[in-house]
Amino acid sequence: MLFISILSVNFFILTLTSSVYSNELERILDQANKYTVKIYNSTDTPFIEDSYSPSAGSGFLIDKTNGLIVTNAHVASYSPSLNRVNFKYSDPIKSKQVYIDPEIDLAFLQIDPKDIPKTAIEAKLQCKNDYKQGQEVVAFGHPAGKDFTITRGIISAVRFESDFFESIQTDAAINRGNSGGALIDIKSGLVVGINSFGIQENEGLNFALPSYTVCKVID
Repeated sequence: MLFISILSVNFFILTLTSSVYSNELERILDQANKYTVKIYNSTDTPFIEDSYSPSAGSGFLIDKTNGLIVTNAHVASYSPSLNRVNFKYSDPIKSKQVYIDPEIDLAFLQIDPKDIPKTAIEAKLQCKNDYKQGQEVVAFGHPAGKDFTITRGIISAVRFESDFFESIQTDAAINRGNSGGALIDIKSGLVVGINSFGIQENEGLNFALPSYTVCKVID
C-alpha cells in the first residue's frame, strides 16, 4: 500500500510539473508572437555580400517608444535596402536601417512607433553574460516560410567563433527564415540570443549571437 501511495504521489508531482511547464511554454510563445516580426528585404544596388533577390527573415521589437527592431545584418542587408516588417496579423510597415554591423551580424531597423500594433509588446533581453550548457531554449521565427514557428533545443556550448565575439551553439534548428529571430530561454522567457545560422551539413549544429553582446551595443 505504501509503495502504491509513493507511486501515486510521484505521478501527481510529475503531472503537475508537466502542466506547469506546458503553461509556461505557452505563455512564452504567446509573448513571442506579439514581439516577433517578419522582415521582407529588397536591394536595388547590392554590395558583394548581398544579392538582388528579395529575401525574408525574422526580427523582434525591443523598443516600442522608438520603434527599434533587432535582426541580423544579413537579413536587413549590408547594402542600403528597402525593408518592410510585418507583425502577426498586421499589414507591412516601412522601416529604415539605423545600425548595420557585418562583423557580428547584427542590425537595428526602425519603424514609426505610430504604426506599431497596440497588441505588440517589447522583447526582454538577458543582459547578463550567464549562459548555461544544457539550458533549454526555443528558436522563434519563420523557417522556410513557416511563419511564427518554434524549434526547441538546448544550449550546447558557448564558443568564440571569431576574435571579436562569442557565439551560442544550440541544437534548436535555425534555418533560412528564422535568422534574426529570438532564441528564448524557456525557464525565464528572456531572449538569450539572436538566431544567426545553422550548418546544413551537420544536423543540430546552429548558432546565435548572445543577447549580452546586443545589450552592449544598445548601451
